[in-house]
Amino acid sequence: MHNKIALTVKNLFQTRDELSFRNIRSALFPAILVFPVSVILGNLRYYGHSIALGGFATNELMFFMLGLGWLILSITPKRLIIPLLEIFAILSAVLFSFLFFLPMGTWQFIVYMAFKFCIGLCAACAFYIFCFVLNNVERLFGMAVIQIYYGFYYALWNIAGNTWIGAVLMAVFLGIVFLCGAGFKSNVNKNEIFTDSDGKGSGVHFVIGLGVVHYMIMCMSNYIEWSQNSVSSFAFGFGTVVSIVLVFIIQLLKGKNALHIWLMFLTFSLLGLGVLLLDTPAAISFGSFIYGLGDSLGYIIICYMCAGAIKKSKSLGMFRIYCFVFFIQCFVISGLFSFYFNYFDEPNKFLAFAVVLVLVSFCLLFMPLIQKRLFDADWTDGLYLKDVETQKINKKEKLNLTPREQDIFTLLLKGMPPKEIAYSLKISYETVHHHQKNLYRKLGIQSIQELFAKYAGAK
Repeated sequence: MHNKIALTVKNLFQTRDELSFRNIRSALFPAILVFPVSVILGNLRYYGHSIALGGFATNELMFFMLGLGWLILSITPKRLIIPLLEIFAILSAVLFSFLFFLPMGTWQFIVYMAFKFCIGLCAACAFYIFCFVLNNVERLFGMAVIQIYYGFYYALWNIAGNTWIGAVLMAVFLGIVFLCGAGFKSNVNKNEIFTDSDGKGSGVHFVIGLGVVHYMIMCMSNYIEWSQNSVSSFAFGFGTVVSIVLVFIIQLLKGKNALHIWLMFLTFSLLGLGVLLLDTPAAISFGSFIYGLGDSLGYIIICYMCAGAIKKSKSLGMFRIYCFVFFIQCFVISGLFSFYFNYFDEPNKFLAFAVVLVLVSFCLLFMPLIQKRLFDADWTDGLYLKDVETQKINKKEKLNLTPREQDIFTLLLKGMPPKEIAYSLKISYETVHHHQKNLYRKLGIQSIQELFAKYAGAK
């Protein structure tokens, strides 16, 4: 019984694929950077407007406009996504240039909101590339870029109001966008985008649900930062930087699956808020560090998981559902939190802790179901598909399997038929059949039934 429990716990954290820096394709650097830079531009806050509409302040209205951009993309035809990215990138740059010359007031506020809508639409288009073009390690690299920026933003300097840094980022963004567009037009990446599936059984709905939970916890972070003395910006930013190191160690070097990062996000977020309740200088520093660590881990892993699940689904419909849910988050969830918390003059840390405690408890309660439907899923992109057990079998029995034979061995044990293997690996059916014959010869078997009988227990 004890051994069975130990095996269950071990399998819970078993990785399904291998992440490696060698999977980063230098030719796709514009595609890797286009989503991170659009997110950074969308969250830069250049101006301290005091204008409010319907009881919502400028920073709250900003999220509404970003959400509208994602809503537009939820109904945009696939063929228009890249042209739309290019058009609205130019429009964003034009609107941004007006912000340099317009005086503080109503017209600048209107242009600012229009700019946020345009950059939100750009971010949604960029997320399409993030999902369907990039592989897992490229996504992790892109998320690291975002968090490196925020780590330095909070820890070393506050660039709110610095329009020149925004101008540099805008120029970089325009260059990246048109390099991406050129890549698509030359069909460099076109063959990698599969969106003709219904997406059933892909786990997208579960990961989108987790995304909503993560967004609500992030709202708590924004809430407790109302008071400058509530959170140490330096400690929070330092926690963000440390989170990047943790992600790369756990995901790339240790080969663990995304469940590790998700559980760490829940734990550190709750612990950080709990420590902040003590409200002493030491507690504020330590709590801010832990909360920054958890907040960053959550943001990295939820985007990584959403994009991975959407790509695995091969479904444009699932991508559109994600865009619509993101709009709901920005409009409904942000709106409700802002409306309710406006009744308080100061941050209510006990309320924030209570909300996060309920959300974390909810996630832990449904963890077995989430594990089965999401974290047990195949997260590979058809690159280096050797999983841990396959490598152990190869090494123990001295089979001398080639990397491609290990790929096919792994997928056969998962019950995938040869034609689907060919589709996943982007090779011909005849090539799969050739490697399958060699694999059977090395394993000393004659059929798929013998393969399952001999090795299914190892999985």
